[in-house]
Amino acid sequence: MLRRAPELPRSVNDRLNRLATSVFTSIDANESKRTNNFQSKQARIEIDYSSSLPLQMLLYFNVCFFPCWLFSLIFVLPVLAVTSKNQHAILMVFAFGFKAIIECVRLYLGYTGNLAERMPELTAFCLLTIIFQLPLSIFLLIYPLLAKPEVQLSLVFAVEIIYIAFLLFETIFGIMAVRVMVTAQSSRFHYQQFEEVLPANEIISPSG
Repeated sequence: MLRRAPELPRSVNDRLNRLATSVFTSIDANESKRTNNFQSKQARIEIDYSSSLPLQMLLYFNVCFFPCWLFSLIFVLPVLAVTSKNQHAILMVFAFGFKAIIECVRLYLGYTGNLAERMPELTAFCLLTIIFQLPLSIFLLIYPLLAKPEVQLSLVFAVEIIYIAFLLFETIFGIMAVRVMVTAQSSRFHYQQFEEVLPANEIISPSG
């Protein structure tokens, strides 16, 4: 039996929900309520699943590529530590290590948020991608060119270009998935209210 993935703390969930609604979407609450109150059952069925297939495919290939990136990390860092100056080695080791830790958390949040349709986890995935992973990947791509260490880090250059491509596409499809998820959850909420109001009106209205 599959175990349900643990959820984020309630306070973090609430803040990420508000952030997703205010930043990643531009939906007017009143307009959304007026629109969703008149949704048909067929429209309700169409939003039952709001997971993003392109994002899930990107996450799958990213998880497959992650060991290759770790191999490049294990291969390059000892060479860099032996042949380069201390400042270059310290910066590269810190950037690689921090990125590896954040990447494990980011991929987990992406999988959980997209497959389980959890908007807070998917919002955190987008934030980690934009705030941490993209700047770190760009730094690891550009810094060896600017610092000019004694060894050519062609392997790092190659894997970081691929990783930046993954991150860019995951950012685009992740934001799109958050927007769809916000709309879908709002529609489900209003449709549920609409279904609850109908039986109440039938009871209150006089018969025959």
